[in-house]
Amino acid sequence: MPSGRRSRNLYQRKLAATTSTIFLLAGIAAVGQFASNIYTPSLPSVALDLGVSQGASQATLAVFLGAFAITQLVVGPLSDQFGRKPILLIGLAVFLVGTMLCSTAVDFSDLLFGRIVQGSGSAAGIVVSRAMTRDSFEGVELARVLAAVTIAFALVPGFTPLIGGFVEQMLGWRATFWITGALGLLLALIVIRTLPETLASHRRVSPLMEVAEYGAILRDPVFGPNALAVACAFASMSAFFSGAPAVLIGTLGVSPIEFGLYPPVAVSGFVIGGVITRRMAARVAARAMSVLGARIMLAGAVLLFLPPAFGLLNKFLINGAMVVHVTGLGILLPASIAAALQRFPKKAGAAAALQGFLQMSGGALGAASAAALMSALAELSFPTVMLLAATLAWLTASRLVPEP
Repeated sequence: MPSGRRSRNLYQRKLAATTSTIFLLAGIAAVGQFASNIYTPSLPSVALDLGVSQGASQATLAVFLGAFAITQLVVGPLSDQFGRKPILLIGLAVFLVGTMLCSTAVDFSDLLFGRIVQGSGSAAGIVVSRAMTRDSFEGVELARVLAAVTIAFALVPGFTPLIGGFVEQMLGWRATFWITGALGLLLALIVIRTLPETLASHRRVSPLMEVAEYGAILRDPVFGPNALAVACAFASMSAFFSGAPAVLIGTLGVSPIEFGLYPPVAVSGFVIGGVITRRMAARVAARAMSVLGARIMLAGAVLLFLPPAFGLLNKFLINGAMVVHVTGLGILLPASIAAALQRFPKKAGAAAALQGFLQMSGGALGAASAAALMSALAELSFPTVMLLAATLAWLTASRLVPEP
């Protein structure tokens, strides 16, 4: 047996594209999104319990996303050097520590610190799951498994607030962290028992060499604008998750359980967007798909902004506008991410890590902006941020992305 093949057999085992493997990779990828959004119905209760403003409680989402974003740039290169499984397990351990710190926080500074630790550990899930998928599959199988991982990452924020709403109303905000910790521990145990190392020894590269590639990737005329459009789109969605609980629960008086029902309604827009994408992708260029998605997102943001601007605050109008907005997201997200990553088939790890960093950085900025504007604009805070972010996404997709 040739030495190169022997090395591959000794150090790498490919995953099988079974349903259980796909579910496990999707769960690993989505653990950070679960932790981020199960907690959103509890934001008003956190503010009341810890004696801080609504804007301050929203900042706990922003710092989580910021830590999530930055750590991706570190996790990607480390997993290329030291292997996927060790870095994933370290990340899950950090995630569990952060979750425990959040659940036992006695004041607001404790909670902020816990969210930073939790967000840092979450980054390993999305980066390593994508990397393991690239290691193990090719062709149709790669597209199938990667699509499942991406869909889980995108859809989990729509459904976890429903769980969080029930838990918040029945057991209180700290219980959301107990459930999150139980999920993280279960995933860690399954990873230890069933998930093999997928990185071949001869493919391991220096983290410093991979980090050095970030600048060149960012300067690419296709990658940069597409990644920026995704970041703006994610900023818009994060602004909603940051600001909507204070308006819908605090101002309109809906219960945490009722609030948890609204994001799944909005997710129907993502499904509509996915259907549109599948039907048009074969005959419409990625740039045109991104522009279309951004326009629909902008239309949804306008519908969300105008009623409260004229003194009309209604939960049904908010939900209808969000369905439109998320439909655009379901079109823009896959088109822009695919266009960005296709430029770097031999640098997929670095490109994916950088794209993820920009996406989550946009989310952190959107959440932080909605929190900062809460005291001044109240119910107009998150619609204003969403309108600005959607406008920037449309301008970026239509003006900066080059023609094919």
